[in-house]
Amino acid sequence: MPKRVDHDSRRATISEAVLRLLARDGLEAISLRHVAAEAGVSPGQVQHYFPSKDAMMEFAASAIADRIAARISAAGPDPDLHHILTALLPTDPDSASDTRTLIGYLAFATVRPQVAETLATNGRAFRDHIAGMLPDHPDPVTAADTLLALLDGLALHVALGQLPAEAAHTLLTTAIDEALARTR
Repeated sequence: MPKRVDHDSRRATISEAVLRLLARDGLEAISLRHVAAEAGVSPGQVQHYFPSKDAMMEFAASAIADRIAARISAAGPDPDLHHILTALLPTDPDSASDTRTLIGYLAFATVRPQVAETLATNGRAFRDHIAGMLPDHPDPVTAADTLLALLDGLALHVALGQLPAEAAHTLLTTAIDEALARTR
């Protein structure tokens, strides 16, 4: 009788290895050999599910997006602006790992125009969603861009150890409060 393979489980095992490597060792650690060793599978199995580094990185991006969406949705069906944005700060080991993974993915995207364009498209959609949560602001799109740029910078500073997570949370919360307080 042929051995049954749980393809979803195998793909998850390999993709988790990609995420661990990216968070722990950075973009340069993502190779067929390194991922196979981290996942405890053969290089051929990795190549079966992810035929290229780009495929591994694309899957990592969707996994990070899923994790971030789960953190945001943990607040319930209709999270407010504070919860959405502060959920993206690296405040615990899991979110810090996700931030390091995301930083690696962003570095990957800077030299791949197609990946960068996908990120830009998704980023604009997220920005528009945030702007929609600032209906009384005189310039909600600029306010959303400002909040997201601040969030990105704060997350990077926390990930690099230049700023404590609590301080970043306070700065972001203050900026959100100021944006919500501005009316036409």
